[in-house]
Amino acid sequence: MAFIKIDTDKMQTVVDNLEDRAKAIDYERSSINQTSAYYHDPVQSVADATESLPGFLIPGPGSGTLAAYASAMRDLADQLRSRRQEAIDINESGITMTNPDGTLSYYLPDPPPGTTDEAAYWRNTDTVANVHAYNTGSVETAKAEATELQEALANGTSSQGRTPEQILDQINKHQDIPIYGAAFVDALGTEEYLQLVYALDGHYQVGYDGDDGGERFTKSLETLAHILAAASQDQAGGAGLAADFANAVDPTVIQPQLENPMTALNALLSVPDTAYGTGFLGVLSDNLEDIDPASVPFAGAPPFVNGEFYTADPLAGVLTAMGSNSEASLNYLTSDGTNDAEIEKRWEMLRQRDWDFHGGTGLDGLSAATAAASAYRGADGDPNAPADAAERATWMTAQAIPFFVNDVEEADFTATMKQNLAVLLGNSPKELAGLAKDGSLETDQRYGLSGLVTDAEFETLLYRIIDDENATGTLAAAMGQYHHSRIDSEMSTSTDPGTTLAVQYKDAAATMGYLDGIAELRAGDNSAARANTKSNMGTALSVFSTVLGAGVGAMTGGTSLAVAGPLLYSTGSTVARPIIVDQLTKDWNTPDTVDGADIDTVLRAQAYVDAANYGLLSDATMEAAATGNNGGPFSFYTEADGQPTITAPDPMTPQAAHEYINWEDLVHDSVMDSLDVNIEAGDQTGRKQGHGAKVIK
Repeated sequence: MAFIKIDTDKMQTVVDNLEDRAKAIDYERSSINQTSAYYHDPVQSVADATESLPGFLIPGPGSGTLAAYASAMRDLADQLRSRRQEAIDINESGITMTNPDGTLSYYLPDPPPGTTDEAAYWRNTDTVANVHAYNTGSVETAKAEATELQEALANGTSSQGRTPEQILDQINKHQDIPIYGAAFVDALGTEEYLQLVYALDGHYQVGYDGDDGGERFTKSLETLAHILAAASQDQAGGAGLAADFANAVDPTVIQPQLENPMTALNALLSVPDTAYGTGFLGVLSDNLEDIDPASVPFAGAPPFVNGEFYTADPLAGVLTAMGSNSEASLNYLTSDGTNDAEIEKRWEMLRQRDWDFHGGTGLDGLSAATAAASAYRGADGDPNAPADAAERATWMTAQAIPFFVNDVEEADFTATMKQNLAVLLGNSPKELAGLAKDGSLETDQRYGLSGLVTDAEFETLLYRIIDDENATGTLAAAMGQYHHSRIDSEMSTSTDPGTTLAVQYKDAAATMGYLDGIAELRAGDNSAARANTKSNMGTALSVFSTVLGAGVGAMTGGTSLAVAGPLLYSTGSTVARPIIVDQLTKDWNTPDTVDGADIDTVLRAQAYVDAANYGLLSDATMEAAATGNNGGPFSFYTEADGQPTITAPDPMTPQAAHEYINWEDLVHDSVMDSLDVNIEAGDQTGRKQGHGAKVIK
């Protein structure tokens, strides 16, 4: 979201200077024109250039006339004057805040994804008409549409003849504009805004004739959430808005009423893919954590037309929203160096809190917040990250892992928690890979979590989440990226690349074997659980090998790992949010079951691809790839600019990998042989560690 800063005093000076310059040009033009006329215009071009014309006849600056240049100066002054006044009007209306440096701002939308020429975008977007449309124009529209929506919900149609659905469709076009959102919420007030949730639910339960009332309500809830998220941005006064909403749901402040405003707020805060402002979430969480869960009325049975249950737990919604804002999560869960005691007290509150009073869904929110903050573990040296973000995220991870192991019962783990906690563990890849190789967080000081988390705590949390398909896929992607980056880094400086590649693939095999081993440990002798585990690991193996070979961009269309939202931190190697396996692999032909041999086969095939691309395979081996398939090339062989190239399928499945093994069987290549031996050894080591994981029951 782009807020363009304006120093109104300095801009007024520029406007005045432009006007003064235009007057000076007019004066000089008039003087020259009069002198030329006195001498009967001896040079016609001078007469033309200094001619006085009515404004509507003045040509553009390209004409070379002085009147045109003066007019251009005045036009520019008018444009700047309009922008300045928009910023002043928006600020005086209370919609935007004065910036800390005393400047004011107006809003314009960011370039859409995929924009290649941002300079051209801003030239076309930063116009007087757009500045008005997105600022004071948005205020006028928001106030009118807020009033009309209330009218239609009360009477069936508005005075303009529109139904709630028609109005919501129009509102939806502006839902992500901060100025519009702030004005819309301001027009209703915080309590009435929350009551809109119930008014819309009632409309779709009773007043709506269609058979898609549940879907319509869900869509309208998304619209309201986006409006509130837009209004919550820091530049639109999000922190002050948070205090108002905290009062609107506080049982000690509001009057008892039939509808529960806390439930409505949580419903809005829990809508996926909404990016609430950092200051808004900070102030809101500070206030809501002081509300005793027992003082808030129960949400009751699912009362909403879409069948969803929205909790009344005061912290559930705001923590869930932090799952889409890494900085807000980091601020809430870690000290910035000035508030150590406050953060220690907060974590003690989180440990002692009654999370079950409103059904336990608050823990879903806490897991989301810890996941978002954990992405900063990859922030070392990033000037755009908060101060000491990596160290703070590591400290937070060291609080979160023991909490979810020691303070939350295994039976209380939901699918949402497992997927969020896979992000948390996926952002500790060095620790996970170390445990897979028989390392220890307790005796080895090379890890960020060394001495802060026990081996049993780390492995217990991994054990508890490994049975969820999306959690397993998230871990596989994170670890695949970790080993991909390690291979790139080590091979770039290696003096013995064949050995280096073999060692790196040994480590990768240990990680995959470890995940498979601990998944088998979790499944135990339960045949249904084992079948589910093998299916999950089949998908995870394809994810792991694809990312291992080509990096995460190959799996996510060139985007970062588990694509980040606008306020989620991601380095491209840290996990931003859980991977939804069905969405990612819908076109993949992954196996229903895999075993250790399948894992070895896939990793061997991927290793051969890497070895070829690093130029480590012999000429005879490359020739076999070109001619060994019944006299022709294997499907993975191609030539680029006359050079033989070995490619990998997307994804690399056990079935696809067998063709590479057939290739290897035709030759006696020492690099391939070394890779085979190391991958098998790594898998055995990791699998043994997984089967023997220290699990706290």
